[in-house]
Amino acid sequence: MINQEFEAILSSLKLFERMYESIRLVDPALKQVLNFRNNALCDTDIFCYTYWGRNEVCDSCIAMRAFKENKTFVKLEYEGERIFLVTAIPLELYHRSRRVVLELLKDITHCLVVDHELISKNDININYSLNDLVMKDALTSLYNRRYINERLPADIVNMTITNQHLTIILADIDFFKKVNDTYGHLVGDEVLKAFSELLVSCLKRESDWVGRFGGEEFLICLPGAKPEKAREIAEFMRKKIESTPVKALEHTLNITASFGVCSMKPSQAITPDAYIGCADENLYKAKQGGRNRVEG
Repeated sequence: MINQEFEAILSSLKLFERMYESIRLVDPALKQVLNFRNNALCDTDIFCYTYWGRNEVCDSCIAMRAFKENKTFVKLEYEGERIFLVTAIPLELYHRSRRVVLELLKDITHCLVVDHELISKNDININYSLNDLVMKDALTSLYNRRYINERLPADIVNMTITNQHLTIILADIDFFKKVNDTYGHLVGDEVLKAFSELLVSCLKRESDWVGRFGGEEFLICLPGAKPEKAREIAEFMRKKIESTPVKALEHTLNITASFGVCSMKPSQAITPDAYIGCADENLYKAKQGGRNRVEG
C-alpha cells in the first residue's frame, strides 16, 4: 500500500514535471528532504533550507505552514540571483499516519522583473510584499493568472493522491463591455472589485479560492467539491450577484453573471488545460443560453 501511495504521487506529477526545476518531499518538522528506497519513505541528512544556500531555517517557511494548516501555499523564494516560485502541498501518507509536504520549485527569474537590491535583502516583510505583488491582482486583490497557473496543477496533484473530486468554476460578468462604454472604465473597475468581493463572500471553506482569470472572467476552485455541491455554490453566487446592487462611484448598478462548472473525478490524465477548457465550454453554453445562468 505504501508503494502504491508513492507511485500515485510520482504518476500524478508526470504531467507537470517539465514545469519545475525540482520536485521533492519534505518533513518540515525535521527540516529534512525525504527519499524513497526499498518501498519505504526514508529520512536523509539533507536539510530542506540548504537548497537556498543557507545554514539556518527559512524565516517564512511555507512547508511548515502547509504542514500545520493542511493547506497548499505558494510563495517566492530566492537563491543567489535566481527567483523561485515554490508550491507546498501537504500529503497524508501511510493511511494518514504521517503528514509530509510535496514541494514544487520553479525558476521564474527570467519572467519576473524585480529590483535586484530588493532581492538581496533577507527581510520577511519584503518577502510577503513581493509575494502579494507577484501573486495578487492589483485591482481586485484576488489571486492572479500566475498564481492560478501554479496552484491549479498543485490541487490536481492533491486530488489524484487523496482520491477526491476537484471542481472549478469560470464566472463572467454579463455585458461588462456595456458598463465600460456607458459609465467609463473607472466605474468598470469598481464593478470588478465589488464582483470579486461578492464571489469571495460566497465561499465558506479555507481550501476554496478565487482568482482573476482575465478581464471580467474569474476562476473559482473548490477542492473536494462534488458536482452537485459545486453547482449549488455556483447558483448561490449567481443569485447573490443578481440580487446585490453594486455601488460604483456615483452610480448604483445591477449586474448579473454567467457560470461554467467543471467537476472531475481523480485521474492521472487530467491537466489544468482540460479543466479550464471544460469550464470554459460550459460558460459558453451559459452565455448562449441567455446569460445569468449556471451550466455544467
